[in-house]
Amino acid sequence: MFSAAIRPPDVGGGTMKAPPRFWMKPLAAIFALVFAATPLRAQTLKETGCTGDSAVPWADLIATCDKAIDSGRYAGKELAKAFGIRGNAYLESGEVDHAIADYDRSVELDPNASYVFNGRGSAYKIKGDLDRALSDYVQGIRLDPNNAILVNNRGVTYQLKGDLDHALADYDRATQLDPTYALAFHNRGQVYQGKGDLDRAIADYDQAIKLNPNYAAAFESRGSVYGNRGDQDRAIADYNEAIRLNPRSSHAFYDRGMAYVFKTDFDHALADLNEAIKLDGNNADAFNSRGYIRQIEGDLDHAIADYSEAIRLRPTYIFAYNNRGVAYRTKGDYDLAIADHGEAIRLDPAFAISYYSRGRAFAARQDITRAIADYDEAIRLRSNYTAALYWRGEAKRLGGDNAGADADIAAAQKLGQKRPN
Repeated sequence: MFSAAIRPPDVGGGTMKAPPRFWMKPLAAIFALVFAATPLRAQTLKETGCTGDSAVPWADLIATCDKAIDSGRYAGKELAKAFGIRGNAYLESGEVDHAIADYDRSVELDPNASYVFNGRGSAYKIKGDLDRALSDYVQGIRLDPNNAILVNNRGVTYQLKGDLDHALADYDRATQLDPTYALAFHNRGQVYQGKGDLDRAIADYDQAIKLNPNYAAAFESRGSVYGNRGDQDRAIADYNEAIRLNPRSSHAFYDRGMAYVFKTDFDHALADLNEAIKLDGNNADAFNSRGYIRQIEGDLDHAIADYSEAIRLRPTYIFAYNNRGVAYRTKGDYDLAIADHGEAIRLDPAFAISYYSRGRAFAARQDITRAIADYDEAIRLRSNYTAALYWRGEAKRLGGDNAGADADIAAAQKLGQKRPN
């Protein structure tokens, strides 16, 4: 059992991974949009090098803007611009708090610069403060209603908040404002994918790739749709391209590894999951899935170690708790298995598979009453849970209820369930 994931949406001027981690790309689009529209006055900030040129290393840009700000030569909008440029450089350098401080100062000096609200909104998004991010994007759009980047970024914030309808409306608007905006097509595709409209999702990913053939994330997202449809070969082809374009994407190696899992090609799957972990040692999904492969191969101790690491990285990871519990049961450590399934149930009382799995552990420990109670709850939560129905029958037989056992097993077999493992 492993969790599926849609790749997170892309933010204009930066690519964001779902909280709490983010990928950042250069903010060149922001610079081009704002500074081309509002050129610097001749021989003012330009002569210091504080120009927002994305070709300049961020550390150098921060240093030149430091000199401009500290010189005392600039005031009003010019000084606001210097704080805004340095804020962008800090953001790109990962110094988010310094970036917000500079954006705050820039807004105080000039409250009408839309790009500053965009930058500060992106900084708040990285910190996980989606309400403040949304507020800044809204204000930026008030100042510049035809700015496709701002509209896209507001859509990303809505999407991260789970408001897919508002996100979709923003992505629609962004693609209308700029029909060449590949990033907005990609993000809209993700919303369609989240809504289960896979045909529209693929159409948007196709368009994003057509507009930008080097858009690795779009190949990865399209691959996930093909995988969801069961077409693992086309999924792997897209993941191959995503990895070719971005060979340091842990997420892409993870996704390709999962496609190989579904093809039961565990050697290739394990190689990809190892690479995903090598690239990102905090990839809890990769540890969980590698544990699953090791469990299938009978390497229970290493499987348990991987599940434990996944749980350490994500303490609410119900799939890892369930999987570790199954591994413990397979080893005969029934009390540890019951504890893990109980924790998964505590975290999500509607997680049917952990009731089923705990029932298996209770049955193995000869606690038939509790086993049947857990199978009952699993079936209540998922009425077509044939494995739970079958094993409830086996538990009833152990408890002396042969008629009930025969009825449950016959019902499970009628639904196509053979004796499960």
